[in-house]
Amino acid sequence: MATLNRRRSAAKPTKGKKKLTPEQRAEFAEKRKAEVQGLQEQLTAAVVEFASSEGWAALLKKMAQRSRIMRKYSFRNSALVFAQCPHATDVRGYNEWKGRGRQVRKGEHGIRILAPNTVMLRDEKGEPQKDEHGNEKHITIFKPISVFDVSQTERAEEAQEPGAEPAAGDVTLPEIGAKVQGTAPAEFMDRLTRCLKSLGYTVERGDTAPADGYADPATQTVRIGLGFPEAHAAAVLAHEAGHVQLDHTADMAEYRQHRGRMETEAESVAFIVCAVAGLDSSVSSLSYIAGWAGKTPEKVQETMVEVGQRVVEAARAILAFTDPDEDQDEETGAPEVVDSEAEAVPVAA
Repeated sequence: MATLNRRRSAAKPTKGKKKLTPEQRAEFAEKRKAEVQGLQEQLTAAVVEFASSEGWAALLKKMAQRSRIMRKYSFRNSALVFAQCPHATDVRGYNEWKGRGRQVRKGEHGIRILAPNTVMLRDEKGEPQKDEHGNEKHITIFKPISVFDVSQTERAEEAQEPGAEPAAGDVTLPEIGAKVQGTAPAEFMDRLTRCLKSLGYTVERGDTAPADGYADPATQTVRIGLGFPEAHAAAVLAHEAGHVQLDHTADMAEYRQHRGRMETEAESVAFIVCAVAGLDSSVSSLSYIAGWAGKTPEKVQETMVEVGQRVVEAARAILAFTDPDEDQDEETGAPEVVDSEAEAVPVAA
């Protein structure tokens, strides 16, 4: 029987740490497994609500308003954060807040999310399992950890300087489906162009009728139509950048087959990127969702989590050009140290 071995960092002294008995390990593992299952059920319920035009639009607005959360956590964990703490704006672990001169207030309950951890598979002799190429086998498991919103913290007494309170990160948002009007933020078009250039595409203006714009994989060109207001041209460029970043242009036959899903992904990326930049964008392809999300709650969750994660990753990549955030980092399982293999609970991603 294969066993799981958690990849550890440099060994740390464990003097004075009480060892768990086999029975205690088994009990701990069961409790953790039950909590993971509970979080997955909570995630399913939340994601099913997103699988409608109204639900997805509301989620996009929240992700754009609270972009710090979207940049730091996966779509799965962002959904869990918003489900447990709808007003959350800046979420971090206990020690991270402490390192920033803030203390979690006594009595606050943590927001539970699922942290990914890489573990090595071992055989019955404790030796690493290897694949046909001689490489060690690893899998990703998820375990519950606690994080806290800034509203659950206060300035630590020992902090040297009071500093400014963390910003909520809110942005002014347009109405979903509204027509793009006005001017684009300074340098926004140039930064989107640089993003596309990094992906091997050039940008040009010209006739695109009847579309507002398109990405041509054959010539590696994105063309934006003429005669549009500056804001509309920028929104169209963001949409096409979304298609390219999401790799929709790699196989046009697949795009035609899954056009509804891919248009929703690109429109969602464009909405987030434009809203963070303060640009009045719009989303017009949300009505497709019911047709491709799935028939059962389980399938809907699987599909929407996959789509949501693709949107998050693509938006992050484009925002790295249009709105760089030095504070951006992804979640890890580092906050907790595992005492035994019994604590590792393999669950489906």
